[in-house]
Amino acid sequence: MIDLESHETAVLLNPRLPAVEVEETRRRVERARAPEGLVWLATSGSRGPGKLVGLRREALLASAAAVNTHLGAGADDTWLLALPTFHVGGLGILARAHLSGARAVEPFGDDGWSAARFLGAARTEDCRLSALVPTQLFDLVEHGERCPESLRAIVIGGGRLDGTLYDRARGLGYPVLPSYGLTECASQVATAAPDAGPDLRILDHVDVRVADSGRFELRSPSLLEGYLHLTPEGDLFHDPKSRGWFETEDRGEIDRGALRIHGRDGSFVKVGGESVLLDRLEAILEAARRRHAPESDAALIADENARLGRCVALVVPRDLREPAVSALRDAFDAEVLPFERIRRVHRVERIPRSPLGKLRLAELRALL
Repeated sequence: MIDLESHETAVLLNPRLPAVEVEETRRRVERARAPEGLVWLATSGSRGPGKLVGLRREALLASAAAVNTHLGAGADDTWLLALPTFHVGGLGILARAHLSGARAVEPFGDDGWSAARFLGAARTEDCRLSALVPTQLFDLVEHGERCPESLRAIVIGGGRLDGTLYDRARGLGYPVLPSYGLTECASQVATAAPDAGPDLRILDHVDVRVADSGRFELRSPSLLEGYLHLTPEGDLFHDPKSRGWFETEDRGEIDRGALRIHGRDGSFVKVGGESVLLDRLEAILEAARRRHAPESDAALIADENARLGRCVALVVPRDLREPAVSALRDAFDAEVLPFERIRRVHRVERIPRSPLGKLRLAELRALL
């Protein structure tokens, strides 16, 4: 458990990593020419492995204060902690509870996530607030029980929330609030308001603008101090901000105070001269996977193609049987434009994902 009042450097890593790798990373952070007293977290961004984000504890608390204000969270609200605290999503819950004097309960232990345990803890502990990723929300909806009456807000982050899943969750009484955030801003940037629909409202600790590149730029006391790039050649600390603004990899627009997310830089590809947004296609694939391969996994990548430049390719585990692959492919192709259809299928032993379910694209490409 991190001490949010300390001024010591902290390195928060996945405990499932090999102990040798964890210790080596911590030693490299200690030796690096970087500011002291930072909290270092791995980022799940799209630019590859070997990069840590350094945050001040004051940044974490500034974000926490804004989220507490947005949700009306106080000392009487018990948080149900279902996200790992070595990522900013779980760490943010601890910071919010710390600021407001609330409790945070974590019912999973070594057994890991379970929809049944989540619901049981929500009822027995009278939990009122939580945060989940879309995969966890899907598990709750598939579980089929109505939401416990005590829960009044569940922030959904860590990935795009499919509209169908949102509607199904709301139908079961889950007070889900879609959000947009990133490790570099210590968690949430924009979150739907309670009882006000799914539009993402910019939180009061951050200014957002759209750069000429089409990417969002952020200015906030919650921004990172910098990145630490862990490379074979040496460890490099780099502050990416320019005059206090941080340019994200995410593209979108601001519409009457609401953030509209179009996608991430790495998700835009050209297929035969047509712009294709892989984020949108991944949501379609996920809906098809739930119907035709619910016990398996699947992902999309953009492959090189001599005629089209790039093409959409499907990646599935090696043990997924061919009828299921064909059904999955057909269901996907029926929902997309002709140039967006799957033109190639790759098989791998497993599809590498983060603990929050995000695709580790660099690892997947290495496997291919």
